[in-house]
Amino acid sequence: MESSSENLELSLFEGGLERGFSHTDLHFARFLKESEEGGEALFTAAALVSRESRNGHVCVDLSRYVGDHYPFAELQGVTPKSSEAWCDALACLAAVGDGSTPTPLVLDGKGRLYLYRYYLFQKEVAQFMLKKAAQKGPNTSEINALSQGLQRLFPSQKFCFSEPDHQKRAAAVALTRKLTIIAGGPGTGKTTTVSKILALYVERYLADYQRLPRIVLAAPTGKAAARLMESMRSAAERLKGSVSAEVIDALPRKASTIHRILAGFGRRKSPFEPEETLGCELLVVDEASMVDLPLMGRLCRVIAPETQVIFMGDRNQLASVEAGSVLGDLCHGKRGERVSLSCGALLEELTESAPQTDIEASPLADAVTTLVKSYRFGKRPGIGDAADASNRGDAQALARVDSAGFSWMKAETASEGLDILRPLIKTYFQGYMKASTAEERLDILDRFRILCAVRKGPLGVRRLNAFVERLLGVGEGLWYSGRPVMVTENDYTLSLFNGDTGVTIREKGELVVAFPEEGGGMRTIHPARLPSVETVFAMTVHKSQGSEFDHVALVLPEIDTPLLTRELIYTGLTRAKEEALLLGSTDSVEKGLKRRTRRASGLQELLWASPV
Repeated sequence: MESSSENLELSLFEGGLERGFSHTDLHFARFLKESEEGGEALFTAAALVSRESRNGHVCVDLSRYVGDHYPFAELQGVTPKSSEAWCDALACLAAVGDGSTPTPLVLDGKGRLYLYRYYLFQKEVAQFMLKKAAQKGPNTSEINALSQGLQRLFPSQKFCFSEPDHQKRAAAVALTRKLTIIAGGPGTGKTTTVSKILALYVERYLADYQRLPRIVLAAPTGKAAARLMESMRSAAERLKGSVSAEVIDALPRKASTIHRILAGFGRRKSPFEPEETLGCELLVVDEASMVDLPLMGRLCRVIAPETQVIFMGDRNQLASVEAGSVLGDLCHGKRGERVSLSCGALLEELTESAPQTDIEASPLADAVTTLVKSYRFGKRPGIGDAADASNRGDAQALARVDSAGFSWMKAETASEGLDILRPLIKTYFQGYMKASTAEERLDILDRFRILCAVRKGPLGVRRLNAFVERLLGVGEGLWYSGRPVMVTENDYTLSLFNGDTGVTIREKGELVVAFPEEGGGMRTIHPARLPSVETVFAMTVHKSQGSEFDHVALVLPEIDTPLLTRELIYTGLTRAKEEALLLGSTDSVEKGLKRRTRRASGLQELLWASPV
């Protein structure tokens, strides 16, 4: 005869997969329960932690899953009736600790349950950010020189004295502190601001040390790194005449992925006690919203105590694909643009503009600056208007956008959606298969991209890639000349990383995949040697982060899904530089804009409630 605990497991295994649990979640839970006496509460908690970590959450708030809120009706009478009782039951088990020593699970004092590695990463990231935020930069004694440099590169605009120059403020913060977070939407000038910061930083470093500083540019994906390189090169050209040729030449032109930076560390040392640090005076990380908690944790471990760090990104974009929403947690606790009294006095002296101050503002609040004015969509205001409406969750305002750069075509069924896409595909991909070089094909791909909310379904990535292939008349088989692919897992041997994009060409009669090199040019790799890749005429919005395309078609599914959120719609629309098409029904847009992405985590509390 089966015991009650065996019935419990059987019940979960029979119905768990339908409720979002994977076999891995349930096997993990069974493994832990079998190591404990009376581990029914442990089984359900472990299954929840495993599932939620796959869904991007850092932890599980147990209070959400007790009583009537628990998702499994068959567990009533087995699971503790309150979060306090549940925590008490878990706290006495060997598999659950407080984080001071390694255990499979960690329970904090607020009823949050973690996988040990996520708890450790969260603690390390919080400690790193708070310590860096409290450190002053080396230039705080050189107020006159800094003020003159800021005025030279950020001159006061006539008739705009009532509007603070947020770019200038961000630069002033970055030049006087060890940690700076520059948040802002598309076109708000994040890269332009950072290029000017770097120019002023190089000037001061040369004056102080008579040598050039080592500056590293990084981004989460290969595409984001390539965009950062292109933006920095353009920004350097615009600085000519404002700074010396020596400074211009010293500005970094190359950017690397964070994975490439970390690749040389992880193989030689303990993951928790690095023996070496990243050799640079200044580190700039772009597209920080894409950086998940584990990746940020590993990066923080290799940053030297004396290194200055600048993070920039759009806090309103989708959170990282993996667990956490680090940039959002870093920005969330700041009250408007308020800074501490000391920081306010310094910014007023440097920028001749007094920010609002708060006697209770923390050093982290001083480190965060948000850029609000967009310069990108002047001639195509529809994209900016649509992005603003979607960011506010206002479907009616989105429907009223009637400016160049944005259109909303309402398709109630998948077949209607395909009918709308068909002429667009033929127009924008015209000449793609006839292009003679990989560079030409990648250039055509950058002009137009189909972005999807989901991978499966009639309007998902898989179906739409097949739809494009049929319209282009590609040959049969998985590999063909012209197949565009995106790498979906890291391969350190080949120096290929998640997000890198290449295109299949025929070389000496053989199919190979050509990838752009960091320093320019292309390199080719045989398909058999590649890590996991997928066709990328169409891609998910998540995978598009860090990329920009001239024209974007954002395709929403005909059936509602939890993946369809306000952040997804905003992110998809803002991948467009010239034209954004939203393809979806009124119902799908309204439901999507009402749904917000919420990531369970304790990082925000650690950042904004803990003393330095």
